[in-house]
Amino acid sequence: MRPSFFSLLIVLTITTGCLPAGTAFAADAGGKSGLDLDRGYDVNTVATISGKVLSVPRVADKETVIIEITSGTEAVHLSVGPHSYWEKHGVALHPNDDITIKGSKAQGKDGKIYLLVKTLENRTKGSQVELRNDRGEAAWNGAHMRPTMNVRPAGGQRHQGGGMMRGGGGMMRH
Repeated sequence: MRPSFFSLLIVLTITTGCLPAGTAFAADAGGKSGLDLDRGYDVNTVATISGKVLSVPRVADKETVIIEITSGTEAVHLSVGPHSYWEKHGVALHPNDDITIKGSKAQGKDGKIYLLVKTLENRTKGSQVELRNDRGEAAWNGAHMRPTMNVRPAGGQRHQGGGMMRGGGGMMRH
């Protein structure tokens, strides 16, 4: 017997209704968390939390660095980007350091709480790092290097001169 469209719709509704809010699942879900720790940032789930570092940074899901902290009674796993980026641009963290973090909060398939970090401040050491812009675009993907608005010279004037075109196109005149 072939299932009807209506019964398939009910199964789909029940299945998607069981997913926790704010969960950004990866397309391939290859990591233990089941989250897309690189592109899964959701500006609708941004939270700022404070806590203490429980573990030193370690490489986990697909080369992403994870740092475990405690915030109140909750354990939170911070996703701070690829190992190669964190090694060059991250801040020193040690167990029991007091930190404040802002990022997108989600629950993984493994039942753990993750925070895809936008900013991290180590209050114990007085250092901080910004890993994502306000749209959640990651610095390791070049997001901070892209201009967010058109920049014109002072006075609003545009350059009016011609230039050489590639391939021998000659001079352009305005």
